[in-house]
Amino acid sequence: MNRKKLIVLGVSAAFILLNCFALMREFLYLPIISAGLILVYLLIFKVDFLVYLMALVTPFSIFIENDKINLSISFPGELIMISLTVLFLIRILYDLKIERQILKHPLTIAILCYLFWIFVTSITSELPLVSFKFLASKIWFIVACFFMVVQLIKKDTNRIVHYFNAYLFSLALVIIIVTIKSAQLGFMEHGMHWIQKPFYNDHTAYGAAIAFFIPITVSFFFLPQSTKWLKIYYIGILAILMVGLYFSFCRAAWLSVIGSLGVYLAIRWRIKFSWLVLGGTMAVALFFFFASDILYQMGKNKQDSSATFTEHLQSMGNISTDASNVERLNRWFSAFGMIEERPVVGWGPGTYQFEYAPFQKNKYKTIISTNFGNGGNCHSEYIGPTAETGFIGLITVLSMLILVIYTGIKTHLRSKDPRNKILSLAATLALISYYIHGIMNNFLDTDKLSLPFWGAFAIILVINLIETKNVDFSLQEQKNIKK
Repeated sequence: MNRKKLIVLGVSAAFILLNCFALMREFLYLPIISAGLILVYLLIFKVDFLVYLMALVTPFSIFIENDKINLSISFPGELIMISLTVLFLIRILYDLKIERQILKHPLTIAILCYLFWIFVTSITSELPLVSFKFLASKIWFIVACFFMVVQLIKKDTNRIVHYFNAYLFSLALVIIIVTIKSAQLGFMEHGMHWIQKPFYNDHTAYGAAIAFFIPITVSFFFLPQSTKWLKIYYIGILAILMVGLYFSFCRAAWLSVIGSLGVYLAIRWRIKFSWLVLGGTMAVALFFFFASDILYQMGKNKQDSSATFTEHLQSMGNISTDASNVERLNRWFSAFGMIEERPVVGWGPGTYQFEYAPFQKNKYKTIISTNFGNGGNCHSEYIGPTAETGFIGLITVLSMLILVIYTGIKTHLRSKDPRNKILSLAATLALISYYIHGIMNNFLDTDKLSLPFWGAFAIILVINLIETKNVDFSLQEQKNIKK
């Protein structure tokens, strides 16, 4: 080791020890300043590393609120996302050129239309300040987790594996911590609603993240570059995920994994995409046609949530005594009332939880109902956006859903590179898992689920351009440098 390396090592050790001493003395200004300096350095010299770091720290990020300025942030995950967004926008003005194929891709257009309509409905919002805060968070989620990830992986799709492995590794550690805490409580189901804190708000968000990464972990096992030791690693991670999924006691997460497996079998058996869409449409139509009979039978179900797997599944149909299910109906029927009153532009992005109280019906109120806007959102990725941004907002959401699933399946079937074939399938199945879960819950207003969700969009877009459009990003980069 030469003199220069010894100096760097000594300065680094002193820096770490000084910050440890400051933390021990609860002098927090020094660690905050130090973190800021490291962030600035990474933004200038190591942007790729910072994107990986964003994925690594997000599962461990903690929600911090300041009531005085009415501001909340997930730290440090969202702080890194905001920093990357600012850097991206500055570089767009200065030297970064986004390839035309990326900007003209249907997925990019769908995402931009989605953001544009959120902007329009923020102007017409009942609470403009709330809506513009919501829009700002959507922008940094999408810029940091979609556009920056596209820039990261476009020249080397191996980086996809590194990016998702960073999140997956941290998620596995969170599951181990939560499982140990659960074991200390005897794995009692009633503790599952808060035991994931401070890392995840509740067991449903925790279960959704686990369900999202199960198809990805299984797919990574079959990658051509996965060595014997990597396969053993993925088996171990999958075992941790399955344990976490079971003890999350999140029924929607269980069903979403089963649903993604069903779609995989449909893809494997080459069932046409149009048939899948037709089947889903028919299922929804039949549900509404027989809605009264279905609700009557569900009303006779008295099985409450339980620590027993079969009983917990049966409780999904209990809309008479299960507070969680009845409260979900309360939120949905409140949203329907809001939609009926403002069907075009809605009440404004992010405003549902502040506006739904007057629309509650007494017969659906439960012990967990509230009138103070502190009980969370609509519990649906489809009904909630309709109440907040109208039917046009719903169309933008459904357009993204159909386009990304169709593009993912088409890319998987047409890919010639075995690695890209597996990666496109992994991203598609993970998104299907989340979209199924989105029927019962919504988490895209959080960094925990936005990061993998928009990252999966980036994967499908890049691999689609490489495999079906024959776009060589490395060659385009060389042309840009020459210009």
